[in-house]
Amino acid sequence: MIGRLDELLAAVMTDIAAAESAVARILADAGAHLLARAAGSGWEVVSGDLPIDPTVLDGAEPWPDGGAVAGRYALLTDDPAADRAVAARVCVWLTLTRSLAAARADVRDYQDETAVVGSLAKQVLSVSDLDQVLLTITTETLRMSESDICGVFLREGDELRMKSCVGHRLVETSRLRMSRGQGVAGKVFDTGRTEKVDSYLQDSRISRDFMALAESEETRSALAVPLLLGDDLVGVLEVWRRRVSNFTDRDVRRLEALADLATIAIDNARLYDSQRSALADLEATHRRLEDQVALLDTTAQLQKSLIDIVLDNGPVLARVTRTLAEHLGCTVAVVTADGSVDAVFPRDAHTAGIAEVFVSRRDGLGKHHGVMRPGTGDAVWVHPIELGNDQFGAVCAQGVDVDTRRTRVACAQAALACALFHLQQRAASVARAEALDQILWDLLDGSPEHRSAARGRAQQMGVWLRGWHRVLYGSIENLDAVAHQEEWGVTAADRVRRSVLDAVRAVISPAQATLVSGRGNWVVALVPLRDRDRSREYLREINTALAADVPEITVAWGLSTEREHPGQYPEAFAEARTALAAARRLGSVSLYDDLGIVRLLLGHEDADFRSFVREITGPLQEYDDTNDGALMKTLRAYFDSNCSQKDAAELLYIHHKTLAYRLDRIRKLTGLDLSRHSDRMRADLALRLLEVSEQADRSGLDV
Repeated sequence: MIGRLDELLAAVMTDIAAAESAVARILADAGAHLLARAAGSGWEVVSGDLPIDPTVLDGAEPWPDGGAVAGRYALLTDDPAADRAVAARVCVWLTLTRSLAAARADVRDYQDETAVVGSLAKQVLSVSDLDQVLLTITTETLRMSESDICGVFLREGDELRMKSCVGHRLVETSRLRMSRGQGVAGKVFDTGRTEKVDSYLQDSRISRDFMALAESEETRSALAVPLLLGDDLVGVLEVWRRRVSNFTDRDVRRLEALADLATIAIDNARLYDSQRSALADLEATHRRLEDQVALLDTTAQLQKSLIDIVLDNGPVLARVTRTLAEHLGCTVAVVTADGSVDAVFPRDAHTAGIAEVFVSRRDGLGKHHGVMRPGTGDAVWVHPIELGNDQFGAVCAQGVDVDTRRTRVACAQAALACALFHLQQRAASVARAEALDQILWDLLDGSPEHRSAARGRAQQMGVWLRGWHRVLYGSIENLDAVAHQEEWGVTAADRVRRSVLDAVRAVISPAQATLVSGRGNWVVALVPLRDRDRSREYLREINTALAADVPEITVAWGLSTEREHPGQYPEAFAEARTALAAARRLGSVSLYDDLGIVRLLLGHEDADFRSFVREITGPLQEYDDTNDGALMKTLRAYFDSNCSQKDAAELLYIHHKTLAYRLDRIRKLTGLDLSRHSDRMRADLALRLLEVSEQADRSGLDV
């Protein structure tokens, strides 16, 4: 036996199973036994029976009667004379043979792994599309890891999202999203380290978020590795097995190697996508620039033509419409803000659809143009004509191919030309308004020379001051409070003043103001009114217009008596100021005619006193002089009789019906209703002031 063993030990074998079989055959003839250390802590019999307790083989003593223990093998014999050294050499030889076989197997595995990784690297790095890269990674990883499911998660902010998955049975698996700590991939996301589980459903370290999905997919074990680019985690590569198995260190090593390769491939694909996107953007930008240059070339002449039209004298809107229509080859119309067509070319074109489109979308245009289609017919391109915050209408182009950049630019240029035209008109209007403002203030408050010059300028500007006029004077009472309201904005005060002036100008019934002006919080107007009732109606119309346009505003008004000659306007202005003062104090009276004795308390000129007396007694004295009447005498007798018609009739020695007739005539001439206390007081005071004035005149005194 010794000789045969020596011959065997001199040979070099690479197959451990063949080596063990050869030793076992030699030992079988000698009644010896061969044992090998198992993967755990025990021993297993290679040949022969097991005559002793194998636990004694784990210590140095006691030795069996024959044989030896060395390395991973034990050789036992019942022959005491057996050479223990030879037995030990046999055990060492077998251990070395096993190690050599394992090393050769490892080399073959590494060679195979290197070949697979190299092949995978060529495939992955040759693909530039990110989705294709991810699909290649998952497919090859699934094959190399001997797993059933493979997926690549990519990081999106604070979340992992499944980007590629193979081997799954449920759609939900391919759409997985998980945050830090959720599932195995979420745990990798949280720790940045490789994680594996041998029993997914029983492992307490794994969150319970996806247990139902794991049961449906019948997963048993999982292995996940991070995809790291420097210190940044870009994703997670994970595999699952449906069978009961444990992922070995070799599996971990392989998956980590694949993860490194996958990270490089993903980064390269992203860079390629970024470069391709940048190149596409550059090409698109280049094309846009070329288109813009071509567009500028084609519209430069149009712009020059439109500017020449604006600078020349003539029908600007009609010429702009024709020029644009010829440039675009379609129907063009200029529509006003209220939807009416101001100009159109061709002149016989049907414009109802264009106006309808503009009106239907006018409020939604804002500062942007838009393409809209009526129910039938061609498309309509609308570009608003704007000046500051004001919209004057729009330039509309109607045709089959109007939704083009060329149409948009051309319509924008035409709208700009129309806006410049409106700017010219506004500047002229502003200049005229300023001139008329100065004329009005010169007429009301200027020196005699200025009033005379103002009448001449008014005639030159087409303002006729013929006939009876009253002066309207107003005060905006709460401008400061309203102007600070947030919804009015920065220029609230100016808009309020303009709204008040517009409201005064907008009133045309029962009369329309001849001139209107405003200074600060004050409004003044010259209104062609004579009748007192129509004057009151005029004030009501102004207040109604203001309540509709600017309900937040409170305006107090004063209206003078009528004047026929412009030279009397300063006196009328003084009356309007007095009426305004009364309106602001009393809150209701706005007509100077209705002030009565209040004008004597508020007025500061002699005209107030004399006009008050003349207003009551003048019509009666004139009637008595022309009709040989006795109305003045009757009125005195009426008051002397303590307003008793019976006593007054007896005092005058006339019939009571005659007295009633005279009192009715007094009412018609003066407008006084002697049945009202206020009118009786005005009439009585006027008579007494007249008597004082007559006595002063006879005595040569100044009253």
